[in-house]
Amino acid sequence: MTETINATSNYKADHTVYGGEITIKDFNTTSPSKKRIRNQIESINELNQRKELQKYKHMTLEELKEMRIISNTNGRPSSALTDEKWQKEFAVRKLFVKPYKGKKKNLKGRFSKESGLWNEEVQGGYDGTTNWQQYCAYINDILDTIRDGQVDYCYFIFQIMDLLKFHFDDLRTEYCDGYWKVWLEK
Repeated sequence: MTETINATSNYKADHTVYGGEITIKDFNTTSPSKKRIRNQIESINELNQRKELQKYKHMTLEELKEMRIISNTNGRPSSALTDEKWQKEFAVRKLFVKPYKGKKKNLKGRFSKESGLWNEEVQGGYDGTTNWQQYCAYINDILDTIRDGQVDYCYFIFQIMDLLKFHFDDLRTEYCDGYWKVWLEK
C-alpha cells in the first residue's frame, strides 16, 4: 500500500527533510499515515521553494523589477495583482528585509523634525506632528492590533516591509483587491 501511494504522488522521498511530529500511527505497517505523507510533501515543497528563492538573493531590487518578479513600486499595487502573485512577491521581498534585532518593539518618531520650506519667521513655529511621526503612529497602531491577535489592514507595500522588520517569521498577509490584510501566525 505504501508503494502505491508513493507511486501516485509526484514527490521524491528526501529523508533529510523533517516533516512534523512522529506519532505511533506513522509506524503502522498495514496502512500509511496520510497526514504524515502530506506533512512530508509540504516540507519538501517548502525546501524547494527556499532553494528557488535563493537564486534571487544575489540580485538587486531593480533587477527583480526589470524581470517583473516583483512589482515596479513600493507603494500601491498594480490593478493586475492577485493574492497568488502577491504571495510569490512577498516571499522574494522578504529576502531583502533586515529584521530589527534586540528589544525594538515600535517605530520611534519622537525626535524627528519637520524639514522643507517652512519659514518660522514668516509662518511662525510649527507645533504639529510631522509626517514621519504620523506614519510611526500608524505602523505602531497596526503592530499593537496584530500583536493582540486581530487582523489589520495596509494599503502600501512599504508598510508591509516595515511590519516585516518587527515580525519577520510570523507576519502573514493576504491581498484583497487594493489592500492587504495583515496578521500574526500563532
